[in-house]
Amino acid sequence: MKTKEMSEAIGVNPTTIQRWTKYFKIDCDVTEQGHFLYTEKHLQLFKKIKRELDEGKRMKDINLNERQGVPSVPTKQYEAKLEKMLVQVDALEEKLATKADDVVSYQLLKHRSELDEMMKLVGTLEDRLLFIEKRMMSHHHQEKQVVNEHTPKKIKRGPWRSFMNLFAF
Repeated sequence: MKTKEMSEAIGVNPTTIQRWTKYFKIDCDVTEQGHFLYTEKHLQLFKKIKRELDEGKRMKDINLNERQGVPSVPTKQYEAKLEKMLVQVDALEEKLATKADDVVSYQLLKHRSELDEMMKLVGTLEDRLLFIEKRMMSHHHQEKQVVNEHTPKKIKRGPWRSFMNLFAF
């Protein structure tokens, strides 16, 4: 059934049918051109909407999802089940908190062991640097001695030698 046919069957404007379809989010088929297609079920639904609006209800007060014939759960039974669920939720939250604490503790221990390993490595590197510095110092000292051995020594000159240099041309 098209929108125009539906509106004629109910006695409202076609735009009213379109507005109700969108407002109440009524599930219906749509053609490729974007036109709504309705069934007999939709006709009964729109008649209900029109009847309730004619009774003075506002659109936001109309409930299309009423459950008819569905038995309700007694309040005491509902509250007992709710209390049981809350206890279970509390137990799960406690387990979750414990698990989270365990994970954090494990991570801290792991980080601590990694830091200890890094400190050992830094100590080893310091020892190696000191060893290399000592070798370089002794090597430098030996080079200095070798250079001093190959450097010609000054010859001591007596006082006459200096005196002679005064008269040399």
